[in-house]
Amino acid sequence: MQLLKQLFRKKTVCKGIVGVSFLQNSIAVAISKFTENNELTLIHCECIDTGKPIDQQHMLGELARQYNLAEYDCHLVLTSDNYRRVNVEAPTVDESEIIEAIRWKINELIDFPVDKAVIDYYQTPTPIRANSSKILEVIAGPIDIIREQVKKCADAGLQLKVIDIQETTLRNLAVQLPENQRGIALLYLLEFSGTLLIQKETTIYVSRKFEIGYKKLQLDDQFSSDSPSANVHNNLALEIQRSLDYVESYYGIPPISVLAVIPLAENTHNLLDSLSRNLGIEARMLDLSTMIDCDILVDAQTQSLCAPVIGATLRYSLEAA
Repeated sequence: MQLLKQLFRKKTVCKGIVGVSFLQNSIAVAISKFTENNELTLIHCECIDTGKPIDQQHMLGELARQYNLAEYDCHLVLTSDNYRRVNVEAPTVDESEIIEAIRWKINELIDFPVDKAVIDYYQTPTPIRANSSKILEVIAGPIDIIREQVKKCADAGLQLKVIDIQETTLRNLAVQLPENQRGIALLYLLEFSGTLLIQKETTIYVSRKFEIGYKKLQLDDQFSSDSPSANVHNNLALEIQRSLDYVESYYGIPPISVLAVIPLAENTHNLLDSLSRNLGIEARMLDLSTMIDCDILVDAQTQSLCAPVIGATLRYSLEAA
């Protein structure tokens, strides 16, 4: 994204990358270190319970001292409730005027004052339909919230280089899969919400957030068509299928054959069984510990909480590719 690339530039030398995300009462952290071959290896990953948001900076500072994180590039990952995503037709103005033109276009489309928003954008892929307008994906976040998180990183002694969003960090994970060149769908479920991402060769075609989390799915019990949560399972499958159909018809990419699912803390296999039953494609667990270089074991619960920050540490490898 243009604005963030201008604000946060990569250092010529650093020991590695630390991905950080401030959750409601915890901090998700992933630390990757450069090897002698200039490749990144994950050396630490955890979600730290801070009890109160006010304690986050202190806990992060302790971790920074323990791992000498002042020598690492810090990639801050905003949680999805820290920003809004809006599609708008690309303004017909000079590049230097695009941000202000976007600000005017989204004025009534976001739920906070547009003059107090940090705004960035990227162009969506070109559809197969002739004479289609150029569409921009706009990301807008309240400047006060972002400044607060930036300050926490600085006060902890971190060297902030990148502010990232959930969608691009999840994309960084999907790119590691062998189906990347053909196109792949990625599902990331939190407790009360979920994100579906469809990407092909690093290009994001669809990113959809929905209010279905693993709690509503009641995955403790084996799925059956007459279970109380059957409608929720069907609705989740419908959301996914609609997105798959849209990508195929609107962008003309080949049918997606695999849905990669980021592990849940537990009962991931029950989720996979449900998805495979309701969708006509393979639903497969994306085990991050087997697809990236790690010096540590990363269990399912840690992957569930830390997937975005793990993805954030892969950003430079994609830019270098």
